[in-house]
Amino acid sequence: MSWWSEPQGEVEERARVVVVGAGAAGAFVALTLAEAGLDVLVLEEGFHPTPKPTSLQEAMLRLYAEGSFRTSMGSAPPMPVVGGRGLGGSTLVNSALCFQTPRDTLREWNEASGAVSPGGVFADEEAYYQAQAQVEALLHVAPTPDHLLSGNDRAQQAAARRLGWSGFNARRNAPDCSGCGRCHLVCPHGGKASVDREILPRAAAAGARILAGCRTEGLAVGRAWGSLVDDRGQPRGRFSVQADHVVLSAGAIGTPRLLHDAGLVDPDGEVGRGLCLQPVHSVLGLLPEGRVFAPGATQGHVVDEFVDDRMIFETNPTLAAMLGNLPFRGMEMKEMLARGAHIANTGGLIRDESRGRVRGSLNGVARIRYELGQADLRRICRVLQRGARLWFEGADAEWVGLVLHGGTVARSMAEVEAMTPQDLDPQRLISYASHPQATCSVGRATDEAGELLEQPGISCIDASALPSNVGRNPQISVMTVARVLSARLAERLGGRVQPLQPPGAGAAPTAAG
Repeated sequence: MSWWSEPQGEVEERARVVVVGAGAAGAFVALTLAEAGLDVLVLEEGFHPTPKPTSLQEAMLRLYAEGSFRTSMGSAPPMPVVGGRGLGGSTLVNSALCFQTPRDTLREWNEASGAVSPGGVFADEEAYYQAQAQVEALLHVAPTPDHLLSGNDRAQQAAARRLGWSGFNARRNAPDCSGCGRCHLVCPHGGKASVDREILPRAAAAGARILAGCRTEGLAVGRAWGSLVDDRGQPRGRFSVQADHVVLSAGAIGTPRLLHDAGLVDPDGEVGRGLCLQPVHSVLGLLPEGRVFAPGATQGHVVDEFVDDRMIFETNPTLAAMLGNLPFRGMEMKEMLARGAHIANTGGLIRDESRGRVRGSLNGVARIRYELGQADLRRICRVLQRGARLWFEGADAEWVGLVLHGGTVARSMAEVEAMTPQDLDPQRLISYASHPQATCSVGRATDEAGELLEQPGISCIDASALPSNVGRNPQISVMTVARVLSARLAERLGGRVQPLQPPGAGAAPTAAG
């Protein structure tokens, strides 16, 4: 018997708490509230990935928000803002990377949220990290073993060591990883501890009712309603839910969009402001020896040498389409494709200082505005230069490709520096974002339990609740914040919060520096 259902027709439900969204945050909200003894109903627009998609195109249509076409607008070219959709959300299709919340980030969050809670919402730092350790234990987080490093991972690891740059094997929630490199299509072997495997079934066992194919279209205090859809988005009924409390866990884009669409918040208020995107920029390198294309983890190695400059480098899969942004044509392109197994790729992720905004829908899609500031533009130039150094000086690359509009291939660092001036036209950037955060921040838009300051009875508990940019892949931070806020909400609603793990289980609380 499934732990979820796919209703159709005319459906009316009643619950103590309705949770909109069944991703990284919604799963922990549902688990925490249900195990606290509250009647919980979870609404998810997507479905469980059964059967698993067999191609990237199918995965994008079925399991990514807006068919993977969700983008931001602003002074730079449109930037893809990728997110998952389904029972498991982005945990279905991410690379399973797990970073602890850095201590300095948590202190920044406390400073930012001091107005609603003395000392900040997470003033008890050790309690926060104890919750994080329990989250990681539930998801079986561990460093990627050496034998699962891909060819690309090994190339980056060797290059970083040669340069004396600090780096490490990525920590991932993939205890049964086979190294097939298909994380973004849903793990075909069940090797990833996504929340549809580890958290949602446990929430259902505690009494949470989990409904798939529910596209929430309207909200009010104490009510949510919308369309029942099939896995292609075609309507097959309507639903309406009455609840004492509404929790939005639809993500940093979906949550403020729903609130603005419903007219529940000030259109010029805090909800939707403060959007961080953590733009990523790829740097390719054609290496002279050894096949880079070899099985292994999707993203198994991280360089953190420049974390004080708000950037890290993570290995990225090299897609043939990326070569289309380089100035190769005809037979030259054919030759490059023939040597594709020797092309390495690193992605520089920045902890952006720039901010964006999410408003209501336009023609059914999210309205995302993001303006890239000068400080981040200069930082991106340094990302491109340092990525080039990694391959040129660390791996003796024949050439380095900067993934920019107009196509640029450099054969020396001098050429790279000429291609990335401090006044680089932002219209040349080809950026990618999959970590939107901080659009309904605790302390700014919500109180210490995630409840909206201007609309009590509705809570925002997901990546939107983060007070600012984590500076790393935020999966574990989102889950930890969801656990902490939903535990407070459970107590506020009269529930009795249960431990995530039996006493003595899980790792000792630690934190990144």
